[in-house]
Amino acid sequence: MSELAIVSDIHGNLEGLQAVLEEIDRLGLTRIISLGDTIGYGPDPVECLKLAMARFEVRLMGNHEFFLLHRDLFIMNPVAVHALDWTQRQLEAAKLMEAINDLPIAHRQDDVVFVHGSVREPLTEYVTECDQKGYSRFDEIQESLEKDFTSFRICFVGHNHRPFLATGEGFIHPHDDVMEFVLTGEKAYACVGSVGQPRDGDPRACFATFDGARIRYHRVPYPAAVTAKKIRERGLPDYLADRLLRGG
Repeated sequence: MSELAIVSDIHGNLEGLQAVLEEIDRLGLTRIISLGDTIGYGPDPVECLKLAMARFEVRLMGNHEFFLLHRDLFIMNPVAVHALDWTQRQLEAAKLMEAINDLPIAHRQDDVVFVHGSVREPLTEYVTECDQKGYSRFDEIQESLEKDFTSFRICFVGHNHRPFLATGEGFIHPHDDVMEFVLTGEKAYACVGSVGQPRDGDPRACFATFDGARIRYHRVPYPAAVTAKKIRERGLPDYLADRLLRGG
């Protein structure tokens, strides 16, 4: 497998996306897979979607794209609904709603699977390290790795906006001193973090690269204050601006 860049949860954050694309170009990578949620929350959904269409080899469906197409099947929090109502108006004005139709919910290359949420529910389930939603305990992760990972060994996911590896031995969190991990046959969820709305206390944009064995996490600074100002100026909830600045 030639080396890939894997991004997720851009959420209409043009400044974050541009910074990540610059870093991907600096690394000399040309293959980019997006795990979904290019839109939602952020102030530049049209510009982000156009860049995604131009640059990404694979674009997957995220829960925010799916919500715009199937509102009757989803219950989302009021902040997300407000932002998606606004986003839909922008996409309709730009005649880009068709660009989120018919996106696949999963992609596979060799023994690696790519989804937005989880193997069990590719669109909406969270893979988490703590007792929140989705896989709430380590034994659930172990069970899924054993029962669900039958014809593949690694699943890349976004959705939770947090970078970490979930293996049969435990959770591994990247940090500035250790950003690279080699998987030699073990099964793992590889959570790639978020380009446009990190939620791990680090406001820098996050993405991952993968060469078939080595996963490397990348944190990229970008002018989050510019994006936050746009959010406020365009009438989106202040909460969405505030969380960009604090990384969650």
